[in-house]
Amino acid sequence: MTVRAFHTGRVRGFTLLELLIAVAVFAVVAVTVYTRSGDTLVQLQVLEQRTMASWIAQNELALARIRQVANPEPVAIGSRSRKVLMGGRDWTVSVDVTGTSHAWLRRVEVAVTPADVRDAGAHVVVGFIGRY
Repeated sequence: MTVRAFHTGRVRGFTLLELLIAVAVFAVVAVTVYTRSGDTLVQLQVLEQRTMASWIAQNELALARIRQVANPEPVAIGSRSRKVLMGGRDWTVSVDVTGTSHAWLRRVEVAVTPADVRDAGAHVVVGFIGRY
């Protein structure tokens, strides 16, 4: 007994042109996803940097308030800067204390920037420290 293949006429399947178009569409989608994932990583790094800078600035302001509790004199007017290590990175903290119209009230501005990044925007926190 012989087996005969039945040929019904037209063979079904994708043409070469259809496959090329599908591959091109896939390539465009893949490049878009890859680019967006890179943007997401950059945004994550910026958010981490801002969060750390905010914590450092708030800590510095809290330290200034704690120091004032033990000191009977008002906070000294002036500027100072120091390096801080937090989150495995070095940060530059600049504190600027200015007077106000009240003798016992001081305006404290704390600016935090990453020490290893040039021209990085500073995260600034402003607070007031009084006698009590």
